[in-house]
Amino acid sequence: MKSQRLVLYSSLLIGAAVCAAAWAPVFGYGGAPFRTLIVGGGPDEEHNQVAIESNVRYFSRVMPAGSPTRVLFTDGNPDSKNIQCQDEGEKIFYKKPDISRIDGPSELSSIRSEIATIATDAHSNPASPVLLYFTGHGSPDPSSEFNNNSYDLWNHKHLSVSQLSESLKEFPKSTPITLIMVECFSGAFGNTLFEGGDPGGALADLNLCGFFASVAQRPAAGCTPELKEANYRDFTSYFIAALTGVDRLGNKVTGADYNRDGRVGMNEAFAYSLIHDDSIDTPVCTSDVFLRHFVKTPDRDVMTTPFSDIQRWATRSQRVALDWLADSINMRGEDRVQRAYDTFLHTNLDSDELKDVHLIRFVRLAKSIILAHVVETSSDETVKSRFHDLLRAESGNPFVPER
Repeated sequence: MKSQRLVLYSSLLIGAAVCAAAWAPVFGYGGAPFRTLIVGGGPDEEHNQVAIESNVRYFSRVMPAGSPTRVLFTDGNPDSKNIQCQDEGEKIFYKKPDISRIDGPSELSSIRSEIATIATDAHSNPASPVLLYFTGHGSPDPSSEFNNNSYDLWNHKHLSVSQLSESLKEFPKSTPITLIMVECFSGAFGNTLFEGGDPGGALADLNLCGFFASVAQRPAAGCTPELKEANYRDFTSYFIAALTGVDRLGNKVTGADYNRDGRVGMNEAFAYSLIHDDSIDTPVCTSDVFLRHFVKTPDRDVMTTPFSDIQRWATRSQRVALDWLADSINMRGEDRVQRAYDTFLHTNLDSDELKDVHLIRFVRLAKSIILAHVVETSSDETVKSRFHDLLRAESGNPFVPER
């Protein structure tokens, strides 16, 4: 049992967060509008909470004008009363969706069809970027060591990592693809970086980056039936608010432009979420997965790195998040990362205590910064170049046109 627990801790660290760029970020892709697919809903009425509908509505509302957008939601019927809500008296009731458009159901065939259509269009204009957003529920796959988890579709069907990877391979390798998934166990979808979604395989010939609400082994927040959106605490709320400067209630949001260049990149929004998302979320991005694939330094060796070195190697956004997380768990001193790691090894992986969530975020972020430094100082120019490409993509912003 102890050895299994250590394996789980190790795999949890593999999904750690780096989302860094040590050079000038690139925002947008030549000013071309993103072609967007939004997928939302639960597997059935009882698990199709109003917060999921709110995410679809929020995401749709902040997309820039002129961005072709398609929405797949639950059974595809705008008249179905299949959204679970809870009133102030905690009574459960169901209502119709309040979404400006629904183009079809959240079903495997519909998703494959929509992605295939976007991919076909991409062959005539490969520079035009693509944005895929999934909100709802997810299911773990322990038999694959959580590498092939699934997004839950309507009628209790599933979209696995390998299935999504199969659809994505239809895109031209030059088409920029951004994947945002906020369901439970969503970090596994970082494996879409690899052929067939297999982290043991070669890198896929895709220009893809992604951001996910949780590591592959943990649930995520954002599935409440509560109607009051002011109480929502989840990755979508903080990540999108940081990128657009407007939260889901229409309030102005500032403070995520850590490098003070007048724009907020997804890497900065990611750091903002690590600090401000006071939920169970343990966010992951694709550069984390890339690093764990190419750098095999044992955790024990990584965690002995002095904190001052980690601070020095971190980007501005990472440094702010790193320092804030260290303070939140009362870790100080040059050996704080090693001590945090020792505590992490004895922490319940399923804990929803905020101090434990911050501990997980801190250990993973510190490890990511260290491994990024290993790549940057290596002699493998091919890996280094591909890593730089990935980080540039992660520093983009699909909601703000390039200047």
